[in-house]
Amino acid sequence: MMRLTTLRITTVMFLALLTIAATRPGDPSLALTHTLQPEVTPAAPVEAAIVEMPAAAVPGPYHPAPVSLGNSAGYTPPDFQQYLDVRAKKTAFYDYLLPMVHEANQEVMRERVWLISLAETMVSGEQLSQADLEALGKIEKRYGIRTPAESTVDRLGDLIPRVDVVPASLVIAQAAKESGWGTSRFAQEGNNFFGIWCFFEGCGLLPRSRESGRNHEVAMFDSVEQGVRYYIRTINTHRAYDELREMRAEARRNNELAEGTTLANGLVRYSERGMDYVREIQSMIRFNELHRFTRSYSA
Repeated sequence: MMRLTTLRITTVMFLALLTIAATRPGDPSLALTHTLQPEVTPAAPVEAAIVEMPAAAVPGPYHPAPVSLGNSAGYTPPDFQQYLDVRAKKTAFYDYLLPMVHEANQEVMRERVWLISLAETMVSGEQLSQADLEALGKIEKRYGIRTPAESTVDRLGDLIPRVDVVPASLVIAQAAKESGWGTSRFAQEGNNFFGIWCFFEGCGLLPRSRESGRNHEVAMFDSVEQGVRYYIRTINTHRAYDELREMRAEARRNNELAEGTTLANGLVRYSERGMDYVREIQSMIRFNELHRFTRSYSA
């Protein structure tokens, strides 16, 4: 059996140990980052605490179903307009959306756990099987890596920082901001809580005040859950959020929990308002104490 060189062992061990330890604590579309690259192809109240969420018991390649755009006929979210009391509306919003956020993050963790297991395999000096390499290629495509590195070590090094959770505080703040706490037309008619744009006919709803020369629609999803999955996958793949992913990886290297207020600094290109938008998201997180919903997903 071929053994890895000392340099490669050190590199993989660095990746594997850091990623394992750090999980414990805790295109035209670039013109405007509401634009996301489309894939073609009532919940109980959530405990407001940092909780260790177990990942898959037996790591293995995991390939979640892609999200389709252009259909929302099968589902409509609750009518948040019915709440006259602001506090009651916010509580209903949290109780409704948080289970979907945590489920989507657990899906990402299933992928991450398997990637870490590959790194551990290489640390032990073993080669990856052909089946593992093929599965790795599928995940690379799913996470927007179109030209993988030559070595498997570098491929894992490029991929692992992308395959990671997005703090619930950040997801909830953006969903609340973009959907008007679930009351917007795009949330109610398209299951789109994030202001997500798409660029082929029939992929979404036509904005009523679309500027001349624009050709976007506001994406429709089969369910709000699918919209949450699409949003998290886009944060993890789009070039506009490279800085956010680097901040998240840096927090892991420092054995810290990535904070929503910090990662919001990587959302400058999510809106044409730039840093004003970032500051508003950070203010929403602080004012509503959304950090209480953050969970640490254990690998």
